[in-house]
Amino acid sequence: MLIPEEKIAEILAASDIFDVVSEAVILKKSGRNFFGLCPFHSEKSPSFSVNPDKQIFHCFGCSAGGNVLSFVMKYHGISFPEAARMLARKYNIVIETQKMTLEQRKAVQARESLFRLNKNVMQAYTGFLNDHLKGDCARQYLERRGTSKQIIEQFQLGYAPDAWDAVVNLLKEEKVAKGVAVRSGLVLEKKQKNSFYDRFRNRLMFPIFDINMQVAGFGGRVMDDSMPKYMNSPETPVYSKSRILYGLHAAKQACRRQGQVFIVEGYFDFLSLYQHGIENSVASLGTALTREHVRILKGYATTMTLVFDSDEAGIKAAKRSIDIFVQEGIDTRILVLPGNNDPDSYVMAHGRDAFLALADTAKTVMQFLLHLAVDTHGMSVEGRIKILDEMKQHLARVQDYAVRSIYVRELAETLNIDEKAVLEKVKDAYQKQANRQARGPIIPGVEEASQSVLESDPREKQILSMMLHWPELIPVAVEKKVLPSFYSKPLKQLGCLIIDSGTDTQNIVGAVMARVETDEDRQLIASMAMEDYTGVQDPVQTFEILVNRVIKIKNKTDRVIVSELTKVKEGCDVDVMALLKLKQQQIQQLHGS
Repeated sequence: MLIPEEKIAEILAASDIFDVVSEAVILKKSGRNFFGLCPFHSEKSPSFSVNPDKQIFHCFGCSAGGNVLSFVMKYHGISFPEAARMLARKYNIVIETQKMTLEQRKAVQARESLFRLNKNVMQAYTGFLNDHLKGDCARQYLERRGTSKQIIEQFQLGYAPDAWDAVVNLLKEEKVAKGVAVRSGLVLEKKQKNSFYDRFRNRLMFPIFDINMQVAGFGGRVMDDSMPKYMNSPETPVYSKSRILYGLHAAKQACRRQGQVFIVEGYFDFLSLYQHGIENSVASLGTALTREHVRILKGYATTMTLVFDSDEAGIKAAKRSIDIFVQEGIDTRILVLPGNNDPDSYVMAHGRDAFLALADTAKTVMQFLLHLAVDTHGMSVEGRIKILDEMKQHLARVQDYAVRSIYVRELAETLNIDEKAVLEKVKDAYQKQANRQARGPIIPGVEEASQSVLESDPREKQILSMMLHWPELIPVAVEKKVLPSFYSKPLKQLGCLIIDSGTDTQNIVGAVMARVETDEDRQLIASMAMEDYTGVQDPVQTFEILVNRVIKIKNKTDRVIVSELTKVKEGCDVDVMALLKLKQQQIQQLHGS
């Protein structure tokens, strides 16, 4: 353990899972639980559930589940100790770690060192910007672009001097270890080794904050025609381009209030929109939008508008991003700005109201793609055939049947083609995609399949689930000695943990969750604790029937197997296939009525 158990218990007791999850997922109350769109897989109908009474979450779609620590770990992609520290900071709990292994200490210290270093360098860049001599060119550049002093200060903009060793000297002064310096991506090693130079030089600097307001990385922009125009930090242990969106730390509350987010490409696009009061915006850091980006944004907005330049590069960027949004089932709009405008230039020239009015005319994904296809191929007979061939691939990715039907009708009317013919083309494309996906998984071996079936035995799970719902049933399970009759070793181990956790109705789920070691076990406990038993009128009677059935089948099959094995030892002619059939019957009995 990196953190004492009593501190983990204190963190879990102080944390409110609804409070934590609702920062990332829009939750609506339904009965005793809260539901929202799962941040861990694609879905249109909410199957992600949070139970504040039991302090657990569970997704009925992808089976993700656990307690508040499990959620923080999975959502932010961090380790258990880091999740505990994050929650401890949130709830003002002071923790002292126990002795770590060398590897554990290095991993934790590496991340903390990088965050600390990034913060210090950000402050240095800010200082260079405000320096009367060094930062004059950068300050003039920001003034020409109309960037307000408030925005500069709020987003901690800075300047990397036109020098090879500005940051190198800073790291030397602070005695930063060589390994930390290299991992940060702020400096690069020269060919002759043991000598370094700054990655960012003569650039306007944009600190990139993660959702927890920590400086994860940097972006730098030149102020002339030099190339590359933009340069970002490389991937580091604290900076992942596929998970961080520029400005989300400042925009998340506005996105949630509006239910909408504008997604732009560049730093200045975001800053200009934010400066003009359009605070529900984020930027993609100049990289392609990822599935992780979209799933993170699903926690803050139900409608997403992609805002792109009208040039060829902007159109290509829009097309690259579309498939992810379609597959994730998001209400997505595409706004292509007129003329040669980008969001920055448009809002600076025309203002907030004009931008929002234009945003109201944004096209749906299929309207945008159809418009592009018509512009590309024209409306001749040959052109319409090419349009249909192109559009069927996009329509086949739409998961919602009703939505797909509407788009098929619109396409048929636009192309003046029989709707049934269009539908057949789309069905064919959909089936081909499904077939490609179906060929993917490898069929497991017989032994693996058999073990998988045993480990997911519904009766054994139901026994444990009822023990979690009605801890007063635990003495019955102990008295009847049902756990030795379990075929699933993982379920048997979980059963022992449940029995050892006592019969406190309020705390048993949390107590068991705190003692398991793997995500799989936490997910399993969450799913069992979320079972609905509203139709069970007599839990004791139902429980005893289940227990007796499991014990009876185990005793019977054990006797038969022992008898057959005895015959083998005595040299009798026993058909090996009969033993395999016996095993099959055993599994069928466990899963049958």
